[in-house]
Parts: sequence; C-alpha cells; structure tokens
Amino acid sequence: MDVSSLDFLDLYNKIDTAEDNLQRTTHDLIRCYYNFGQAIKQLFDHFRKSCNEDVSNARVNDRIRDQIAIQDKLTETNLRKRKERGKKVFRLFSNVGGIEAIERIKSFNATTLPPDDVDFVIARLNE
Repeated sequence: MDVSSLDFLDLYNKIDTAEDNLQRTTHDLIRCYYNFGQAIKQLFDHFRKSCNEDVSNARVNDRIRDQIAIQDKLTETNLRKRKERGKKVFRLFSNVGGIEAIERIKSFNATTLPPDDVDFVIARLNE
C-alpha cells in the first residue's frame, strides 16, 4: 500500500458518519421498544381491570401472537425477551421525560440493562 495515498480526512469523515448513523439507529430502536412497552402496559392495564395478573399477562401474549403472522419466528423466549425489553425501556423513559428523553441518550443497550438497574438509572436522571 502506498502511504502517500492515505486520506485521513476521508477516513475520519466516514467514522463521523458511521457514528451519527449508529446513534440514529440506537434512538430508533429505543423508540420502538418504548412504543412496544407502552402498548403492552396499556393492554395489560385494560385486562387487569377484570382479570388477575397471570390471566392478564396471558391475554397480552395471546394478542401479540394473534397479530404476528409469522408465528414460527415468535418463540416463547423471543416474546418474553421483547416484552421485558419493551417494559424496561418504557418504565425508564416514562419516568424521565417520556419518549422525548430518548434523544438525550448517547449510548444505551436495552438488552444488557438489568431490570434492577432501571430504578438506579431513573434516580440518577432525576437528580
């Protein structure tokens, strides 16, 4: 490789573009989980008016399964994980300014934030 042909400005700009795209994608993913969690909570609260918690959860799961055409992609494990992430993200952001607060996030991984840490993060963001 000819070192005189190295274009660090171009490489640097590509890094900037990739980082901007990553942040937009991260925000989009968090918003999707937020909306999913919000829908789960609304449906759960609706069923909870007339059913116990277990029956309400089962009805929420049934409603989700009924609306997803490719059920072979929706294993119990996948459904559980998506619900947990959605509920976790909704709980976090609904306590710190709602969906608008997502734009303030620089980095976030909904898959690795333990549910117990949600309370800690909420407390820190509300300080």
